[in-house]
Amino acid sequence: MTREEIRDRFRQENPELTTRVVTDAALNSWCIVGNQEICARARLIVDDEVITLTEDEDEYNLTNLLTRFYDIDENPGGGVSRIDTDDKEKRIKKVSIAELDDLSSSWRTASSGTPKRYYRRGQFMHFQPAPDSTVDEAHIYFVAIADDFDDDSKTPYNQLEHLEPFHYGIVKYLEWRAKGKVGKPKDAATARDEYLAYIQWIIKSVGGGKNSVIYLRPKI
Repeated sequence: MTREEIRDRFRQENPELTTRVVTDAALNSWCIVGNQEICARARLIVDDEVITLTEDEDEYNLTNLLTRFYDIDENPGGGVSRIDTDDKEKRIKKVSIAELDDLSSSWRTASSGTPKRYYRRGQFMHFQPAPDSTVDEAHIYFVAIADDFDDDSKTPYNQLEHLEPFHYGIVKYLEWRAKGKVGKPKDAATARDEYLAYIQWIIKSVGGGKNSVIYLRPKI
């Protein structure tokens, strides 16, 4: 559905919420917010890019290096890999600072080497250890922030065709926002529950295309 079709569907299902009660301008504004919120909650917009690493530098600002970065996508087949100078790619394990402290109390002052782990704080990714001259790049799979849903001829979710079955989620988001605005708390609460349930259905449906067979291997 285009933005115009989403507004029309909203009006059809909520005839009491006329343009005098909730303007098209308000709906258009909520469409932008709802589109980004649904994409973030369901992690719908995914991408991957290769970044250049600097010798002895452990910290990298992902919002500057990756297009519309939101979060690292750690689904199977994703995550972060280092690319050595011989073009070999090896996955790097995601850890927390607490895990690093548990592994070694001296990791903060460790010499540069081949990065084996990373942790993230806000928009910053930290490699441990910092890369040395044998590592050139990192391959990062990530969840991106959706483009603005700001035109009547556009469809939601970056206009990706495989996400078309989930366009109705924007209608559910508009119902929640509109019923809250007109002072119907019970109706707004019901609409919110329906909206959140719809997102859970999206997450479950999209997850089937991200997950793969889980392989159990003995720890060496």
